Order: sequence, then C-alpha cells, then structure tokens
Amino acid sequence: MSCIIKSLLISVLLCVFAAEVLGDCSMHNDCNGHGTCITSTSTCVCYEGWGAASDITLYRSPDCSLRTCPSSKAWSDVPTGALTAHALAECSNRGTCNKADGTCSCYPGYTGDACQRTACPNNCSGHGVCVSLKQMARMDNALPLAPNTYYEGDDEGVTWDDDKIFGCVCDSSWSVGLGSGQTQEPEWFGPDCSLRHCPSGNDPRTFRDETDCRGRTAKDSIYAGQPGNLCQVDCSNRGICDYTTGICQCFDGQYGQDCSINDPNAVYSYWNTHVEVVWQ
Repeated sequence: MSCIIKSLLISVLLCVFAAEVLGDCSMHNDCNGHGTCITSTSTCVCYEGWGAASDITLYRSPDCSLRTCPSSKAWSDVPTGALTAHALAECSNRGTCNKADGTCSCYPGYTGDACQRTACPNNCSGHGVCVSLKQMARMDNALPLAPNTYYEGDDEGVTWDDDKIFGCVCDSSWSVGLGSGQTQEPEWFGPDCSLRHCPSGNDPRTFRDETDCRGRTAKDSIYAGQPGNLCQVDCSNRGICDYTTGICQCFDGQYGQDCSINDPNAVYSYWNTHVEVVWQ
C-alpha cells in the first residue's frame, strides 16, 4: 500500500473519529438552516422565531423546523402570586399557533397578531370608532359619560388590560357630552353602533322642557348634565322610534320629523313598512 493511500485512509479515519467525538446535527437535518449546531452535544440552538430560548412558546422543535408565534399578556392563566398573573403567552392564550408559518389563528372575538385585543362587534357597523379602554376613558363622548377620567398606569395590576379590551364609540351628528349644548346620548348607539336615535324634541303636551338635562344624571353614569345640557327625547315622546332607520312613527294627532307638531287631523296609517299621514 502506497504512502498516499495510507495517508488518505488515515485522514478519513480521523474525520470519522472527530465526527464521533465532536458530534454533528445531521440527525436534526442540520437545524434546517434556522439555528446553529452545538457539536459537543449534537443539539441545535434555534434562531428567534424558530424556537429560541427567548421565544414564548410551549413547544420548541429540536431541529428548528417549526415556527413560534407572537406573544402577549395572557387573557387567562394560572397566577404565580397573590397579585401576579397574565404572564406572556403565545397567541395570548386566545388562539392557536400555526407552526408552519408562525401566525396565530384567533378565537372568535379576538384579533391582533398575538390575539392580544378584543374585536369590536361588527367593526362598529361603519358608524363608530373602535378604541381601547385607555383611549375610551379619556374621551368626553364615550359612554357612560364621565369627564376627567382615565384607565391606565398600572400595567402589572388593575389596568393590565387597558390596551387589550376594545369597544365602539359611536358617531353622532350632534355633540355628545355633559356640557352646555351637548346631548347626553349619541345619534348612533348599541354595542356595535347599529342602532340610530330618532330626531329629538320637547314633548308638546307637557309643561316642562323634556330636553333640559341640567342636573340630570347621565345613563349608567354618576355625573349630571351642566346648565344647557340636552336630553335625547326620541320623537318628542309623541311617537315610536324605529331604531333601525332613525325615523319616527308619530302617534295620531302629531306630525313632523320629531312628532312635535300637534294637529288633530293627523292620523297615521300603516301598510307593511310604509308610513303615510292621512289628513281627515
């Protein structure tokens, strides 16, 4: 056997011996290109998003072949102390992680890349804005009406969900609030802003001004209207408001958009959903 052949055999044997001593990650498909191999232990150290030690996940693939998903504060979990809970969790514990592409599939009612927010119902029906509790608390026109309030500042405690829970603040063609010239209720209302108030007016058959909300406590609030504040009186209390259309169906003897005009000759007749005034 020539010296050259002997040298080649020795080199091969040394390589095999080195591989057996040092190890490799061939059994882990060389970490699939998403990590580095620790030859001394034949284990993969995966990159971020593929099972890194810093990733928040319940399962890490040893060959770095599966993705991890975005994480945020858990909506629910097991507390770790008397005042400690809502640790970071993959998909916020409100969705399932697609390990193939690293995206969360959120449960109904939740949204965001980590399912970290509640979804506004029906996207506020195109008649409102979807805002967080933190934002809503500082809005003068958000219900229930409450001036100079806030809900923030204790991210690890009471207000842990200030940027997680979202809701609708409905649109209105009139100013909403407790101040002078403002009305205590918006034009559009309901959890998804799908309902519409009818034109408001003072009841023509009472001696008091029904639209005067000075000193009246707003609905579901502890705060009252200031002088000049207005109450929403649908159809002047002299008709039925169709909240799906925002149109009044006046009682007999009343007419006008807000049913505030008296006329004994005004009689309303109904054919299906069509309303006409019949003058006698």
